[in-house]
Amino acid sequence: MRIAPLALLLTLGVQTAAHATIYEVKATPATVHRGFFDASLKPILTVDSGDTIRLETATGNPHYFEKLGVPKDKIPPELYAAFADVDNDGRGDHTLDGPIAIRGAEPGDTLEIRIIKVDVRFPIAGQGFRPGKGVLPDEFNYQKDKVVWIDLKKRSIEYAPGVEVPIKPFWGVIGVAPEASRGRVPSGPPDVFGGNLDNQELGAGSTLFLPVQAHGGLLSIGDGHAVQGEGEVALSAVETSLKGEVQVILHKGMHLKTPRAETPTDYMSIGLSPDLNEAARLATSDMVDFLATVKGIPRDDAYLLCSAAMKLIVAEAVDGTKEVKAEIPKAIFHK
Repeated sequence: MRIAPLALLLTLGVQTAAHATIYEVKATPATVHRGFFDASLKPILTVDSGDTIRLETATGNPHYFEKLGVPKDKIPPELYAAFADVDNDGRGDHTLDGPIAIRGAEPGDTLEIRIIKVDVRFPIAGQGFRPGKGVLPDEFNYQKDKVVWIDLKKRSIEYAPGVEVPIKPFWGVIGVAPEASRGRVPSGPPDVFGGNLDNQELGAGSTLFLPVQAHGGLLSIGDGHAVQGEGEVALSAVETSLKGEVQVILHKGMHLKTPRAETPTDYMSIGLSPDLNEAARLATSDMVDFLATVKGIPRDDAYLLCSAAMKLIVAEAVDGTKEVKAEIPKAIFHK
């Protein structure tokens, strides 16, 4: 299949009053990469700090839905276009828009990603588990795949009669490229560069801070989730295509050891480790660092404050690398 020129796939917007630019990126074979991060990938787009990117991401290989019995006329044609170069019937969760370079970004800087909007594109989604995976591998040591239909008007999913789950869309994967010396890194486990954080609090109105690892930052976004419980215990969320808008802001010389985030109500630190206890320790330690360096609270008092007001939550339990997030409410700070 002939691929349209990249210039037709990326639409440059007009300059805003603040001299920032709005870009549009749609998921096509020319604008996505699947299942990995790599600093050697050529960026599909280069933006300046303060620019906004409107995204359409694709999750849901049409061959996957066809395999599960969905008629072709019920599968959005946009998915056929996005997966035109794929010859398997996997769901294609980690189909990532990008990478997008940020002009001037270098290792030692921090990239701030403000998630302005994010919403579901289509009513069709997928969910499943695999043998040997998830939190209960001995109880569910077989494979199950399911088509999930989203009621876009009610903004909910009916799991059983009388059981409805409201949707809460977010991108499971938001990450910059790893250090060039690491080469190609699988996108499954979350990492210091972000990636598959599967953090359900990173929806509209939230902000993610990622330590830049490679020249240009090289931001990639995808793995759309209509909704996900904390921990994602069965291995997948409700995997679907999303649309949204993010603003990227470069902080020169702002060095972070690990990702941090904010929601409208909380400050968040993130601990990542194959060991759950170590992930909890890292999240707590980074929150103490945040309170000491940003809020000016002595470290020992910050530690006590964490014990009084902070929540530790298992955000991700099934991707090898465990993720624990520490949240402390903004409301307790009056200055």
